[in-house]
Amino acid sequence: MTTLNKLRLSERMLAVESMVLSSKAVADIGTDHGFIPADLLLKGICPFAVMTDVNEGPLEKCRKNMADLGLSPDLYELRLGNGFEPIKPEEVSTVIIAGMGGELIQSMFENVPYDPTCFERIVLQPRTHADDLRAFLTESSFKISDYRLARERGRICEIFAVEPCSAGEYTPDNGLVSSFLLEKSDPLLSGFVDRKIHSVKSVLLSLGNAKKDTDKKAVWNAVLLQFQDIRRNL
Repeated sequence: MTTLNKLRLSERMLAVESMVLSSKAVADIGTDHGFIPADLLLKGICPFAVMTDVNEGPLEKCRKNMADLGLSPDLYELRLGNGFEPIKPEEVSTVIIAGMGGELIQSMFENVPYDPTCFERIVLQPRTHADDLRAFLTESSFKISDYRLARERGRICEIFAVEPCSAGEYTPDNGLVSSFLLEKSDPLLSGFVDRKIHSVKSVLLSLGNAKKDTDKKAVWNAVLLQFQDIRRNL
């Protein structure tokens, strides 16, 4: 059997894994290689995993990886399908959606065939538009239960977990940087905000001085001022 130490997860994947509820079944939407659920099974954190993907290719790759790692087929199921569709309501406690664009993840919530608050926790790692996704979820039926940053290949990734909340618990988190993250004082936060400031300055530089871009520049200058204010208060 393949030994545990042959599966080495990145800092980003370990951050995702750390937010999964232990001793309960997990689902990984868009699983690709399946390394996160595989590691959860190998470590005994989760007793069962459902891994889904919209294409057959990644599922075949995942199937091979599970076999190479010596994981019994009784411990997992591979399912073809889009978004939440292949997962039955309440059959797992934690759902993972990692490594996709925030807009795509939001569309999954908008098109889910049942109420996604049937899951105890959903762990998200959007590649883009994390702020928009965070605002969308916390302005509807979810609250943030954990939020952290992790390095991977020169990037700083945002990983956060949401849980269902009652009407009286709604706390919209719609700032440029999560209020949960600011209160937590994540050790990567300063570098994260510095990169955001650099990106905004690059956008402003690309806009130049053309009159047709005046409105765009005003918006981006306002964003820059907000990020700079956040940075001063860290």
